[in-house]
Amino acid sequence: MKLISFTHGDIPSYGILDGNSITDLGRRLGAELPDLKSLLGVGLERLADIDPSPDISLSDVELLPPIPNPGVIWCAGMNTHSHFIEAKDRLGLEEEPGTPMFFLRAPATIVGSGVSIEKPVKEPAFDYEGEIAIIMGKPCRNISEENALDYVAGYSCFNDGSARMYQIASHQMTTGKNAWRSGSMGPVLATADSVDLDTMRLTTHVNGQPRQVMELDDLIFSFRQLISHISEVYHLQPGDVIATGSAEGAGGLRDPATFLAEGDCVDIEVTGIGTLSNTVIEQVL
Repeated sequence: MKLISFTHGDIPSYGILDGNSITDLGRRLGAELPDLKSLLGVGLERLADIDPSPDISLSDVELLPPIPNPGVIWCAGMNTHSHFIEAKDRLGLEEEPGTPMFFLRAPATIVGSGVSIEKPVKEPAFDYEGEIAIIMGKPCRNISEENALDYVAGYSCFNDGSARMYQIASHQMTTGKNAWRSGSMGPVLATADSVDLDTMRLTTHVNGQPRQVMELDDLIFSFRQLISHISEVYHLQPGDVIATGSAEGAGGLRDPATFLAEGDCVDIEVTGIGTLSNTVIEQVL
């Protein structure tokens, strides 16, 4: 099942996407459950008795991130073998990380598919990072790797849009990873029971040209390991997001570097989920 959040006539809602047709769950459940995060909180079993008849067309809505209001967005850094290999000499690294490394993104930095991402006005090195996002479905704390996926609601595509000048100048991630509306997630939340992790594959294209390809065996720390590790220190909640890391091929480490400019289109496709598509504009002040 594919779940979305959207605005229709400037009214926010959420629903089930089947092809190009949307079953508007906000109309049916909004008084009780105002958004998709609240639905995850009571469990998707709540949909068993819902009339699935379509209400509106996908072409009539603007997509939001599947979870527009996550409590937190955890982002894994340096979490693929391929990215470590391409970056180690430039960054002076000798060994792959021995423990997962994370930074946080503010929810306001993320937009939905089909919406423009914004390049900061003074940023000459705006970059893309195609990733797979885990969306949590149940509260969990101190869970084992073995049981970690039992707490997952589903998965989405994620663009960890990065302002490299700010990132490098400050010697840490926060500023460069939190430019307003610089990243994106979507187009859907594909429920965990609808995707096959064994065949999951990510591809990133910029203006139709392939830039990144990743399968899950490229991850240094698996989905299970990332979830379990975070749960050792943080009480994860329904709707929380974990971006799981980017493969080789981001613009800043290419030779020559190829950063994003106004008008560029970034497409991130993940098998079983769909394609997250965003065009770059200069930041609106």
